[in-house]
Parts: sequence; structure tokens; C-alpha cells
Amino acid sequence: MMRIFCLGLLIIFNYVLQSTLLMRIAILDVFPDTALIFIVSYAILRGDVEGAVFGFFAGLIQDIFGASFIGLYAMLGMLAGYIAGKPFKDYFKENYSLPFMVVIIIAFSYQIILFFVNFLIWGRFNFLFYFGAIILPKTIYTAMLAIPLYGLMFLINSRITRYENK
Repeated sequence: MMRIFCLGLLIIFNYVLQSTLLMRIAILDVFPDTALIFIVSYAILRGDVEGAVFGFFAGLIQDIFGASFIGLYAMLGMLAGYIAGKPFKDYFKENYSLPFMVVIIIAFSYQIILFFVNFLIWGRFNFLFYFGAIILPKTIYTAMLAIPLYGLMFLINSRITRYENK
């Protein structure tokens, strides 16, 4: 129960942070996707099923408060959590290099899928512009925060696990 409460607070806090402060520190009108970093980090730490559930709810918050399609971010978050958590069951969790690489791959793929869903449905197809203006900068900006936020998620997860084991 403590885990659900803490993760719920983290999801809400992250959404508020993303929709206020991070929009103010945007570079080239692009801000990092911290929700995706938390989803990937949690999936690596806890596995594919818990990562998918966490990703679903983190995406659902984004859908409810500002997406053009309800369910798109929930589905993408769930997919990201599942894929990020699948191969890392026996992974050494204190190693920060692999989460960094996984965040880069998933953030890049996430942005490509968002392009095809959002912009092809609306009939706008300027992939080269979108790639240079949004996909590449957002992936780089998100990757820059991957290691510190993975460290934060590692700390939160270890404290919750220690509390649950008492």
C-alpha cells in the first residue's frame, strides 16, 4: 500500500512539475519527458508488469489533463514500461549506464510513434522538420536527465522496499 501511495504522489508531482516548471526551462521550445524517465527507471528496477502498470497510470494522467486522444499516452507509457522492464530481471540495478541507454532508445521510439499517431492523423507530414525540431532535441534533453532521475527512482524504490520488508 505504501508503494502505491508513493508512486501515485510521484506521478502527480511529476505531472505538475512537467506542466509548470519544465515548460519554463524549455530549450528550443522542447522540454524533457521526465514521466518517461520515471517509467523506464521503475520498469528496470521492478520488472515488466509493474513497469507497465506504472507507465499506464503516468500516461493516463497526461491523457486526462491535456492529450488530444484519451488513451494514447497511457498506451505508450504502458508499452514503454513493459519493454523497458522485460530484459532486466537479473540486471545489476546500481549500474546507471544501461538505464541511460534504454531511456535514449525508448524516448526516441516514443517520439517517432507520437509523430505518426498525432501528425499523420491530422494530415501533416513533415518528418524531417519534426525530427530536427522535436524528436532529436527532446530525446537528447530527456537523456540528459536520465541518470539523476534514475538515481532518484533507485533511492525511492530502495526506501519503499526497505519499509515493506520491515
